[in-house]
Amino acid sequence: MNTMPLEADTRNLIDTALTNLGWKLNGKDKNVFFEQPKTEAERKSLGGKRPDYVLYSNESDRPLIVIEAKKKGTRLDAAMEQGISYARAINAPLVFATDGVFCKAYHTEANRVPILNGEEIDEFIRETLALRYLTTYEVNTVSPKVQYDRKELIRIFDEANNMLRGEGLRAGIERFGEFANILFLKLISESEQIKRESGIKTLFDATACSWDSIKNIPFTTRIDYINKTVYEKLNSLYNTDIFTPLQIRDASILKEIMDKLDPLTLTDVDSDVKGDAFEYFLKASTATKNDLGEYFTPRHIVKTMVRLVNPQIGETIYDPFCGTGGFLIESFRYIYNNMARTEANIKMLREHTVYGNEITNTARITKMNMILAGDGHSNINMRDSLANPIDGKATYRDNDGSEYHYGYDIVLANMPYSQKTKHGELYDLPSTNGDSICVQHCMKAINSTSPNGRMALVVPEGFLFRKDLTRTREYLLENCQLQSIISLPQGVFLPYTGVKTDIIYATKVNQKIKKSEKKKEFWYFDVKSDGYTLDNHRRKLDTPSDLAKYEEFRKLDEDQSTEMTNVGFEIIPLDKVCSNSFILAGNRYRISPNITSKYEIVDFSDIATITRGVNYQRAQQTTYKTSNIILPADNITLSGELEVIKEIYIDQSIILAPEKQLRQGDIFICMSSGSKEHVGKVAFIDQDTKYYAGGFMGIIRTSTSRCLPQYLFFYLLKSLKYREEIKLLTQGANINNISSTINSIKIPLPSVEVQQKIVDELDGYRKIIFGAQSIVSNYEPHLPKFKTGNIVKLSDICEINRFSVNPEREYGEESFTYIDISSVTSGTGKVDTSQKIKGKDAPSRARRGMNKGDILMSTVRPNLKAFSYVDFDTKGFVASTGFAVLTPKNVNGKYLLYALLDDFVGNQLSDAMSKAMYPSVNKSDLENLDIICPSIEEQNEAVIQIERELSFIKSSEEIVSIFTKKIEQKINEVWGE
Repeated sequence: MNTMPLEADTRNLIDTALTNLGWKLNGKDKNVFFEQPKTEAERKSLGGKRPDYVLYSNESDRPLIVIEAKKKGTRLDAAMEQGISYARAINAPLVFATDGVFCKAYHTEANRVPILNGEEIDEFIRETLALRYLTTYEVNTVSPKVQYDRKELIRIFDEANNMLRGEGLRAGIERFGEFANILFLKLISESEQIKRESGIKTLFDATACSWDSIKNIPFTTRIDYINKTVYEKLNSLYNTDIFTPLQIRDASILKEIMDKLDPLTLTDVDSDVKGDAFEYFLKASTATKNDLGEYFTPRHIVKTMVRLVNPQIGETIYDPFCGTGGFLIESFRYIYNNMARTEANIKMLREHTVYGNEITNTARITKMNMILAGDGHSNINMRDSLANPIDGKATYRDNDGSEYHYGYDIVLANMPYSQKTKHGELYDLPSTNGDSICVQHCMKAINSTSPNGRMALVVPEGFLFRKDLTRTREYLLENCQLQSIISLPQGVFLPYTGVKTDIIYATKVNQKIKKSEKKKEFWYFDVKSDGYTLDNHRRKLDTPSDLAKYEEFRKLDEDQSTEMTNVGFEIIPLDKVCSNSFILAGNRYRISPNITSKYEIVDFSDIATITRGVNYQRAQQTTYKTSNIILPADNITLSGELEVIKEIYIDQSIILAPEKQLRQGDIFICMSSGSKEHVGKVAFIDQDTKYYAGGFMGIIRTSTSRCLPQYLFFYLLKSLKYREEIKLLTQGANINNISSTINSIKIPLPSVEVQQKIVDELDGYRKIIFGAQSIVSNYEPHLPKFKTGNIVKLSDICEINRFSVNPEREYGEESFTYIDISSVTSGTGKVDTSQKIKGKDAPSRARRGMNKGDILMSTVRPNLKAFSYVDFDTKGFVASTGFAVLTPKNVNGKYLLYALLDDFVGNQLSDAMSKAMYPSVNKSDLENLDIICPSIEEQNEAVIQIERELSFIKSSEEIVSIFTKKIEQKINEVWGE
């Protein structure tokens, strides 16, 4: 039983948030009950236990939500477990656990986090929305029509882009801004219509400015009407000058764009997020137009940063690089949802809370975005922030003579990366390096007298360790309390940029802190997954995000240190940082896990040296062959083999150092790469070569009196233990590298005699594996010569592509299994069925329907033989159009599969493929394929024979598996595991 009283400030936060959502805490229509449920029956079910809150439907006594609360910064796991037990006792579908700021949700019937519009719920919801979770854990408030129309919007923008080119508007911001001006009229009209229908008062002049009113103006005079009437009224209403005259001269083009937009419905009446249609447009359009140059900070990362700084009404928030306004809009929403909605508070929020600069004309669009999101636009300026530093230590006097400090309480920003600036002389540490000046600008912009001036700033990872930024990092530590650094995984900003980034969170910014009050360490947290795929698609994963772990501990209390280290937090001592060039990258201070091997433990540098490869200028490369041949990382396979597929030739006049040439006994290693998967991969050189190591590469040479190169390579550098160490030690922003960290790897080292015995034993296992793998890789099924049989056309014995599927219409928000060419293992027919995609996210190639007993036949590069017999239930499966789906008739299906894999058909496919522009075959080619078709008895015999052969192949695969495990066991024994 929870006997601890709920802290007053936490309760006040919860009460305010619930009131703002329309829940009734008092009165005759009260539907929120504190510390006890509504009915006697529910009290009996709980056995005297007291949930903090129980929320009900106004239409019945059915409980909808149980809320359990803890004091700020306390872990919510225990509260969530408690809440779930209460909710199940009284049959409530939803549970929220909260500390008043961070919130976790759970659906008791689905046993998982509830989903709203494809995202996990992380804040309280209104009653009408909660009712929809009675029968499901996943709700969409954006209707299918609105979802479809928003996708259409992006297509229309692409068409309008071409029209506006003819108007002389430049690609990028000019065309983008012109379309946004028109789109705003459509969206504000939809938004204001919803307000009117909901009984909300508005000053918007629908008679003059609504979309329908503008449509009724003859198209020949419409441009003039918008410029002189509509935009003037909007500028007056919002006290702004952002609505500038349209640049379109041809009235028919405006008419065509409006006609295309007119049938769309872009704003959903049930949406809890104002302005989300405009944000969808901004994000989707800039993601596909590189010339717009905007980096969108993903909303879930923005929300984490906003909750981290926890802005309150009365504080000021500043983003000096605000782009389209993501941080400021989320801060506005956050404060609005959690403040008492008095007239004074609303006026302060709209006019004196959020501030931002944007160097480009995007600032106009940012203001539009904020108007649609609820306002707060009045303090957004088109300004180069770096040219206009704000000194939070300086003061000014108002008209009454009262003295105030410049600056803001909070800075939230995702700064531009790797820029040069000419304004460095305006700052404490003059520099042309934009990374340094951006950080200095953010810090100086905080009011030095603010009770808790704080900053959450996204920086490129290079800021944490680059030598040229050493002094800036020192400046950072001198002028704030560094609380934590959150390392984000590479790929969170795709498709905009692949730069690896980190979040710096600091308090008491722009203050000189007494030595006695200085923190002695900061927390470093490495986010492995932010809950989305780290590719251009950024699809939602079912696995939880590591950001939630960070948020639970965002208070960063020392009394929680044990729990924090258990979930991945690391304590970084600042004395070590100060003595190590102020490097803030947490992986520099990691201690390797204890190795319990019975052998001596040595540093990598004790038994081997690394020679870096040849550094060369692009001008020194030649297109003709020379004896100066450089090998880059492409030539090392992920399995650890040297496979020369790319050679770089250097001018013969350049003298290359002999020690950079690969020779027998060397270990060739990738030291740096844009991909972490390539960093640390190795290949053993078993004979002298003519090749030199490339610039990002290295050559490991062991001291053979202490370590055999074969032992180091095969049984240490290719071990899982080594790969784990490399991942921990890899650092970098655009380029990941282990140049300065690999020497710290610890290695178990037996005597050379014992090493030789280990090498001999494992070499024997490897030879067995190679032999078995050779059998597997060389086997291909071949049909016997038949006594009877005719040559028939493929279309005579099967139907091809019998039916198609539209996943978006059929599955929508539900998931289906997608099989593409990569899902089928070439030659074996094995199908990977793990790729799950929501219908609405289906790629355009997901169209092939299939049934059990069908054959999937690759028509793209058919020489790969990615063919498979479908021997599983295909409900919920869709295949790529890269396959033909064959439905056998009057033929043994498995015989047909083996016939398709036979050289007789393979040669025909190769001929058909060579005639096409791309290496593929079409349906007509398939229909006319010649197939040897003997009697059904001979077909059956052929299938039995081939499947007998395949059973031997399976035995060889098992041998590979057995002896691979024996090698792993021996390696683990060496490591002491």
